[in-house]
Amino acid sequence: MNVIDIKDLTKDYGKSRGISDVNLQVEEGEIYGFIGPNGAGKSTTIKLLLNLIYPTSGGAQILSMDTVTQSAEIKKSIGYVPAEVRYYPNLTGEELMKTTLNFHNSKNYDAIPALCQKLDIDQKKKIGELSLGNKKKIAIACAIIHEPKLIILDEPTNGLDPLIQKRLFELLKEQNAKGATIFVSSHNLNEVEEHCTKVAFIKDGKILKIQDLSGDKTHIKIVTVSGDNLQKAMFQSIGANIISDDNNILKLSYKGDISNLINILSTDKITDLTIENLSLEDEFLTYYKGVDAE
Repeated sequence: MNVIDIKDLTKDYGKSRGISDVNLQVEEGEIYGFIGPNGAGKSTTIKLLLNLIYPTSGGAQILSMDTVTQSAEIKKSIGYVPAEVRYYPNLTGEELMKTTLNFHNSKNYDAIPALCQKLDIDQKKKIGELSLGNKKKIAIACAIIHEPKLIILDEPTNGLDPLIQKRLFELLKEQNAKGATIFVSSHNLNEVEEHCTKVAFIKDGKILKIQDLSGDKTHIKIVTVSGDNLQKAMFQSIGANIISDDNNILKLSYKGDISNLINILSTDKITDLTIENLSLEDEFLTYYKGVDAE
C-alpha cells in the first residue's frame, strides 16, 4: 500500500520556483528521505501534501485519501514537524502536547513525561521563552505523541544538538517499528543514508532520481587524487566522472574495471590517494553539479 501517492503534482508561482510534475510513491512502513538544496521544492511539496497550499495541477493521496478534498480526515492520522516552528507563545510545552492529544481523541497524558525526558524538554516553560532548538523539540514531541500512521518532518534536525538529533531518529525508529511510515526532508545526508530505506533527489522543482538505499552501491568508487598536472582526460577515457577539480585535488566517481584505474594512477605523479565506496553525499554532489553518478 502507498501511504503517499503523488502524481504529476505541480505548483506554479510564475517567476518564482515551485514544483513541476512531481511523481512519488511512499510505501507503508518505509522511512523515506527527501533531499535537495535550498529552494529545490522540498517544503513546497510537503505543504501541498498537507493542503497548506493548493496545487496548480496534478494531485496526491495520503492513506488513499485526496489531499485537497479529504485533508481534514488525513490530518487525524498524521504527525507533522514544520521547518519553522510557530506556536502560541503563552502555551507551555505540556499544554501544547495535551492539546495535540485532545485533537486526536487521545488521553494518553502519561506519555508526556517520558517523551520530554528523551528530548530534554522543559514541559513547564512557555513556548515564547524557548530557543529555536527547544521549539523544534516540542514540535517533534507533538508529531509523535499520538502515534500517527504517517509522520512528515521538514528539516527536523535544524537547531538540534547532535545528541537530540540521535534521539530523534531513535524515536522515529520506534514509531516505525510500531507501524508508522516516516517521510523526512533533510540536508543531513549522513542521517538520511544511515536511517532511510529510500530517498528521492529533487532539484529545481523536479525529481532527479529515486534510489533504494538498501541496494549494494559498493561497485561505484569515489576516488580522490592529489598531485601536480593530473590528466583529467585520462580518467575520463576509462569512464570516470569528474566530481570536482580544485587546487591539484581531483575527485571522481568510477565503476569500471579497477585495474584500468590503477594503470592510470601509476602513470601520474600522485602525492595522495583515497578510494571509497559511493556515499549518499557523493551522489548528492554529482547530481547537483550536473554529473551523473551512474
